[in-house]
Amino acid sequence: MKGRRIWIVLTVALLLAAGGGYFAYVRFLSPASVAQEPPEPTLETATVTRGDIVITADGSGELVPTTELELTFQTSGELNEILVEVGDQVQEDDVLARLETDTLERASAEADVELEIAQLELADVREGPSDAELADAQAALRDAQVELRLAQNTYENTSDSNMDAAVDSAKIEFDWWVSYYQGQKAKYEEGSLSQADHDWAMNAMISAEGRWQEAINQAEAEEVQAVSRVAQARNTVYQEQEDLELLESEPLTDTLARAELAVDEALLVREEARAALAAAQLYAPFDGIIMDVMGTVGEQVNKNTSIFLLADLHEPLLRFWIEESDMGRVAVGSPVNVVFGALPDDTFTGEVVDIDPVLVTVDGTPAVQVWARLDFDGRDVTILSGMTADVEIVAGEARNALLVPVEALREMGLDQYAVFVVRSDGELEMRSVVVGLMDYTSAEILDGLEEGDVVRIGEE
Repeated sequence: MKGRRIWIVLTVALLLAAGGGYFAYVRFLSPASVAQEPPEPTLETATVTRGDIVITADGSGELVPTTELELTFQTSGELNEILVEVGDQVQEDDVLARLETDTLERASAEADVELEIAQLELADVREGPSDAELADAQAALRDAQVELRLAQNTYENTSDSNMDAAVDSAKIEFDWWVSYYQGQKAKYEEGSLSQADHDWAMNAMISAEGRWQEAINQAEAEEVQAVSRVAQARNTVYQEQEDLELLESEPLTDTLARAELAVDEALLVREEARAALAAAQLYAPFDGIIMDVMGTVGEQVNKNTSIFLLADLHEPLLRFWIEESDMGRVAVGSPVNVVFGALPDDTFTGEVVDIDPVLVTVDGTPAVQVWARLDFDGRDVTILSGMTADVEIVAGEARNALLVPVEALREMGLDQYAVFVVRSDGELEMRSVVVGLMDYTSAEILDGLEEGDVVRIGEE
């Protein structure tokens, strides 16, 4: 009986426990219970506010000269003197180096003298001849005329000279020896004359012929000399007559023209000599800094020998690179903010002036090469070619603009957007908006919203 009572108590307890579980299921876990008390949905919103939005891209680069030029001499020679060192500031037209100039200086001095002489002669021509010059010219003409008459007389007497008689005498002698040889030759052929006698007669005839020819040559030479003397005398008379006529003529004649031409030629020679002397000195073509000295004193240089590398750092350019993916954020005129590694506490501003049309490779990665001009604002800082810098490009900025989170935008088409505005009654209103600048978090609203509007963000 006691055992049965215990089993009945356990059975009742289990039934009571089972009944409580069922009640809990019906009350809290059954589908009917869930449907009767749904959870309240959470609506994520944001308020339209005013603020700044700046779109930027980052790059890095280095400072390069606006102008960089290798300087060479305009002539050849021995490099005699170098007057500057690397890092020196030079001004336009400063002398930087010189060649050996002793020969050129002498040529320049001689050209000065020749020009002075030509100018003096021109002055004499313009003033006209002096009485002494006229008298000398007249006397020279008379002497030339006398010499011509003497030469003509000599020529006329040449045919009656002793040389003609000598020719005739030598001819007679030669004819006699020809006749004698012919007789001796006949005897030799008959066998009545020895070979030695025959040869002697023949040689005597040949010698006589030589004396006759020599007499002819001497006579001809005498005649040629006489003819040449006459021709030379005539030329001298002609020249002296021309000189006298030029002296007696007015200054505006060929004499004046020749004198003026002589001055012009002397001027040209002097300018060439001075230009050669100037070319032996190397001048700075513009203000700048000596970046490299490539010449050595004592070496032979020519027009192709580079002596210096001169750079203009007055308005240097910044060459920098940005990633290919950022190329849409840079344009000519875009502002830049620059911090040099050597000047970490200073920020310099400028603007983009050029963008290369072809990608370059930087550290094995394609990049866009950009050029910017900086504004140093007259700061007292040392700017060196090759200084490296970090660059921030300002692709766009809007100050005190209406801003919403980008999650609030609903894209309706190409460059067309809308937002859900939460009205005062809690209902949502879709409204078209005009979007300006946009970064990863915020978007500028140009039209369609007002400050304080509440917009829905996130998915519907």
